[in-house]
Amino acid sequence: MLSPNRRSRVRSLLAALLLLAAPAQAQDLLIRNARLLDGTGAPPREHVSILIRDGHIAAIGQMADAPNLLTLDVAGASVLPGLIDSHVHLSIVPGSAIRKDPPEAIREQRLRQLRAYLACGVTTVLDAGIEPAIARELRAALAGGAVGPTALFLGPPLFAPEGYGSFGRAVGTPEQVRAQFDVLQSLGAIGVKVMLESGWSPFGSLTRHSAEIRRVIVEEAARRKLPIYVHATSEPDYEEALDLGAHAIMHGLLYRDAKLSREFLARMKKSGAYQVSTLSVMDALRIEFEPERLDDPITQIAVPARQLATARDPRSGRIHAESRVATAAGWLPPLARRAAAAYNFSNRAISEAVASARRALAAEHRAGVPIVVGSDSGNESIVPYLFHGLTTLREIELLGGAGLSPAEAIDAATRTPARMLGRSGEIGTVEPGKRADLMIVRGDPLKDLRALRDVVWTVKDGVAHTPAEWMAR
Repeated sequence: MLSPNRRSRVRSLLAALLLLAAPAQAQDLLIRNARLLDGTGAPPREHVSILIRDGHIAAIGQMADAPNLLTLDVAGASVLPGLIDSHVHLSIVPGSAIRKDPPEAIREQRLRQLRAYLACGVTTVLDAGIEPAIARELRAALAGGAVGPTALFLGPPLFAPEGYGSFGRAVGTPEQVRAQFDVLQSLGAIGVKVMLESGWSPFGSLTRHSAEIRRVIVEEAARRKLPIYVHATSEPDYEEALDLGAHAIMHGLLYRDAKLSREFLARMKKSGAYQVSTLSVMDALRIEFEPERLDDPITQIAVPARQLATARDPRSGRIHAESRVATAAGWLPPLARRAAAAYNFSNRAISEAVASARRALAAEHRAGVPIVVGSDSGNESIVPYLFHGLTTLREIELLGGAGLSPAEAIDAATRTPARMLGRSGEIGTVEPGKRADLMIVRGDPLKDLRALRDVVWTVKDGVAHTPAEWMAR
């Protein structure tokens, strides 16, 4: 006779085989023997069953086996809400500019990247800047059966002529602003992203929107009921973001030794604006000096071999660094650009920038500013390290080192972004009536956030698969 533990493993294996063979559509499913972290702030509940019908959570509690219902016994694994990443770039393939990937390879990798989010337990993403044609292409692929998270879009950002931006056309007149808002509405964008970037480098300031253009942006956003998401990376730009009535600031501080004043922290808290973290923007660059970070199992499953090869190549970091300096200061002679890249993108400089960003985020957290996980995955095609899906998990770990408890860091990737996105009635917690978007991990993430890397199953709209199975789809 099989022992109880052996019977549990056999049931899990049979469920895995049935789910892998099943079509990628919502099925009625009973998850048993779960350790439930429901995301509401309630303590964990042991030996819980979750009944899923028609892609939604129908009931939670103690339930008997149902002979005709597909059952997944998770044997005490932790079940929590599917993760939400509120700053990604689905159109961008990490390192593709270094490899000079052809268009067909980029298109194939974009679809694979969608699956990588599910492999890492991420069931909803907010794309923070994308070309309209690619947004439509990805949305059509998902609607046509491609596997991926729920994808929300901000569309192409509004940036000033000669200013910091991409994914669209610069706006320098009221008419251009209104035309851009028309594009956003045609895409079904859930908000508008505005670039307020005075410059992340020491080589000069970037052009920003005039007072008139900022006024028109505020008026159009209000008229069309689109919340304003602001790209900003310094306190002066943060202040202007709040002047615009920002719903969220999409980056943490990126400068070394940058600090936030008490006055700003009080104003940010009072405004109700959300802070999207993006600590990974600088932290991921440390992979050049810590290539062992690429060795864990979930990385091997979720990241394509070609992207891993680029990230492991020591030349990639230098190519990226020199490209960044050339963009900011192309007037420098080549030797000076190489020296500036070596200094500004050294292991020490990057580590100092990460530490500054963490301190600033910790100060915001202490002040009561709502923190939201955003990885900036993709970022730019010249960056080889910001992998889709995997970087979300790293971003949560970084929040754990920035003054947030494990429960608070998980909240920043579940309940808080659901509220920011206006989706609290659908996602963010595990409760009856909500979408069956779940992450199931083997260990206890409330003790160690790295347990989130040990994904056993991800459930998306009632469909459950292991990370390897999602990637195989």
